[in-house]
Amino acid sequence: MAKYLVLGALTRDFILPPRGKALVDVPGGGAAYAAAGAALWGGEPMLVARVGEDYPRHWLKEFATHGWDLSGVRILPQALDVRRVLVYDQRGRLLPQAPASAFAQRGVPFPQALLGYAPPPPPTRTSLETPTERSLRLSDLPPLAIEAHAAHLCPYDFVTHNLMPAALRQIGVATVSLEPSADYFKPLFSRQVETMLTGLSAVIVPERVLRDFYARLTSNLWEMAEAVAKNQVKTVVIRRANGEVWVYARAGARWVIPPYPVEMSDPTGASDAFAGGFMVGYSETLDPLAAAARAAVAYSLAIETKGVFALLEVLPALVQRRLESVLSSAQKL
Repeated sequence: MAKYLVLGALTRDFILPPRGKALVDVPGGGAAYAAAGAALWGGEPMLVARVGEDYPRHWLKEFATHGWDLSGVRILPQALDVRRVLVYDQRGRLLPQAPASAFAQRGVPFPQALLGYAPPPPPTRTSLETPTERSLRLSDLPPLAIEAHAAHLCPYDFVTHNLMPAALRQIGVATVSLEPSADYFKPLFSRQVETMLTGLSAVIVPERVLRDFYARLTSNLWEMAEAVAKNQVKTVVIRRANGEVWVYARAGARWVIPPYPVEMSDPTGASDAFAGGFMVGYSETLDPLAAAARAAVAYSLAIETKGVFALLEVLPALVQRRLESVLSSAQKL
């Protein structure tokens, strides 16, 4: 199996999904879901993440049982708060609701493991380039990273995203994709962001985040994609609010992939699974459309299921049938 680097967060998730039972203190995070999306297409994920000594070790053992390489998971000698609370409405949109009131409103006992929880503050001009204990370092890259066919950086802090792409290319990882974090992908930091994007193989970005960044310049999504590509980015992938996937290649080709019809169960991690599928597809085919189709399949399966490992239980025949359906619906503009 080809090795694929996934750099991002491992979290302890507390999820109130659009419908159904709450998920309380379960493994999550961008790195885990992107790894599952890569594994869906036969990739062997190599995780690069930082956790504290209080992170549940049995979760790491479970990751390992699925063949995931954890040599890049750094366990710090102190506690590190990686809790994440996700509250959704019935349409799958995140709600800015306080955890205590959200759990009470759903009739779910408030988890003791959430006592003292507070979401991290957004970055400021002064904090943007200041590393924290969560920030990934060059020393976190495992020795076998040089064998990776490609790498993907999940939404994370600016320090990590600014540092790692060049470091990965330096050790021979030619294909590097990145999904920027809404925390820093703002006009306030436009100069730093454009420098950070330079030379990436692919930038994967939600429509809302992209529109916020370019709101003062244009309302045309293709023009926004072109602006990103001008930073020597080969491919720009936009996940639209209506479920469509727009793909822009720097050479000028454009595709639209309609949303695959599914019944939503839990959207947590679906965007990261999308990126993991794209990474493997792009590395294997060098075809933006083929990669985006695999990403769309991973996304559709992720929102139909609950939990990090659900994608690993999907029958290969179903995956292939869905890929054929997605490719047949794609439109080149």
